[in-house]
Amino acid sequence: MINRRSVIQIVCAVLVANAAVAGVYQKTLVNSDSQGVILHGYDPVAYFTENKAVKGDEKYKATYKGSVFHFASNKNKKLFEKDPVKYIPQYGGYCAMAVAMGQLEDADPNMFVVHDGKLLVQRNEKAHQMFMTNPGGFHQKADEQWPNLVEKNGK
Repeated sequence: MINRRSVIQIVCAVLVANAAVAGVYQKTLVNSDSQGVILHGYDPVAYFTENKAVKGDEKYKATYKGSVFHFASNKNKKLFEKDPVKYIPQYGGYCAMAVAMGQLEDADPNMFVVHDGKLLVQRNEKAHQMFMTNPGGFHQKADEQWPNLVEKNGK
């Protein structure tokens, strides 16, 4: 006969096992350098607060989900730490236009757009101009392509 304590132990064991399995299969894909720095060291908050690409300073850095972010000021670092999801670049910092086409390409932090509240960086001026012909459509296409790219190339 199974008593209440046994049921609780079984439920806890199943929950722990499920969490472990989910962790094993969850992949990530981030465009970072050998030090884990994303956006080539540019400040992700400045894109939103100044509407321009601003090089960050290594003395103001924060880590989020294994990626290192540099900031131009302590104020920007604190804004990021309050709500990192708001400021992180989409698609792991890869070129959004390339992602929309099912590819991975490095991005130039100076080629960007904030679309629907999300930071999207592009490889170069040509990719940026192409993306801007239909930002809503390409953003949606990139959203659709991203899970496949993560599954195929993620770690």
